[in-house]
Formats: sequence, structure tokens, C-alpha cells
Amino acid sequence: MIRNIKLVLEYDGSTFSGFQRQPGKSTIQEALEKALSSFFARKMKISSASGRTDTGVHAEGQVVNFRTASARELWQIQKGLNALLPPAIVVQSIEEVPADFHARYSAKAKLYEYRIWNSTNRSPLLVARTYHVPQALDLAAMRKAAKYLVGRHDFRSFTSEAQVAKGRKGVSFVRTVKKLRIGKRDSLISIHIEADGFLFHMVRNIVGTLGEVGRGKRKPGDITTILKAKARRFSGQTAPSEGLTLLKVRY
Repeated sequence: MIRNIKLVLEYDGSTFSGFQRQPGKSTIQEALEKALSSFFARKMKISSASGRTDTGVHAEGQVVNFRTASARELWQIQKGLNALLPPAIVVQSIEEVPADFHARYSAKAKLYEYRIWNSTNRSPLLVARTYHVPQALDLAAMRKAAKYLVGRHDFRSFTSEAQVAKGRKGVSFVRTVKKLRIGKRDSLISIHIEADGFLFHMVRNIVGTLGEVGRGKRKPGDITTILKAKARRFSGQTAPSEGLTLLKVRY
């Protein structure tokens, strides 16, 4: 009997060229499939992943699934994989799921967190997990701007020009942002964004634009104009990858 196994991964993406396997580059998928192949003593590939995080992006709740005819118990598989994976990757949980479960297509929503270290002094301990912004940010203005992004919109202005250019006829850039919350504790700003799906660089482009609102370079109401423009050149800079973490995938 073929079993469908779901894994929830946590990883520090600092030293990886993103999730998806790429020739000649170190990726999360490559490391995971290498561990799977070693554990099961045969060439293994994952069936799917909830998404393909970019170079340098982290995860606390990345989901993948793979299929196997092995009768090994789940705890044995988890323990074996964690012994074989590099220190920057760990299998946090494992479960057997129905045959039709697909890590990507079965997902209902994803939750990301973007962290900004907002202080005149950098933090050596957080440099790999936050974006350092030394200028004071106006959180009230950023929160006001964020409200315009919640709901169902065409987010073409917040993806890359390359993705728009190679998009096939009929490809939709419409997504529903369910929540966008901005909190702060001491010098650490946390931006949580949950949506039914994300375009390439969408979170980082949103954060970059909100940062420009926080620095007074844009007004909160400019978000409406940016959305209507449906062109990347109207939105702000792409925030660095190190501040971004995939927190959870909802099914």
C-alpha cells in the first residue's frame, strides 16, 4: 500500500538558495530529498510543497508531502530524517494523510511574518532574521495603509515584472488578503500577513511599500492608486529576504 506522508518543516534559509531544487545550488528540497533517499535506501522525491520560499527566506511551518510503500513507523521516519538533515532544517511534525492530500493544492491559506529591527543600532544577534531599518517608522500610518490591502484585489503591482511578463493568458493575479497586522515590541516590528495565496515577492514588495509609508515617502491612501495601476513600478522597494518567515499553512 502506498502511503502519503505529510511533513512540517522548520528551517533557517540563510545559507540556502531557496526551497526549490536548482542545479548546482544548495536548496531545502535538495537536502530533504537527499535525506529521504538515504533513509529509505532508494531515490526519493517529494510529491509537493506548500510553496517555494525564496533565497534566504525562513520557515517555521513549511509543509511537504511524499509517498512511500514503506511500513516504517512515523516516529522512526521523523527521527531518521532529523538525524540525516543538516542542522538548519528539522522535521517538526509528521503524519499520514489521505491519498488526495497535496501540500500545495490542498492549502486554504498561508501566514507569513516579516520582522523589522527598527533601531539606530543594528542587532548582531538578529541580523539573519530581521531587516534593519535605522530610521523611525510611523506605525500608525503603516497600519492605516495596511487596511487598504486587506480583501480581494489584483496584486499585480506587488509582484515582479518578470512574473507578469511570463504570465500565460488567463493567469490571475487576484488574491485575498485575510489579515494584515503590524505589531511592535521594543525595537522589533512584526508584520503578519495571511492570504489564500501569494505571488512571487508579494509579501516583500508589500513590506517595502509599507516601509516607505512609515518613512513618510508615501501616504497611506497611495495604496489604492498602486493597486489600481497594476504595474510593479508603482509600488515600493522589495524588502530583503532575511526578515521573512513562513509561519503556517492552513488546510
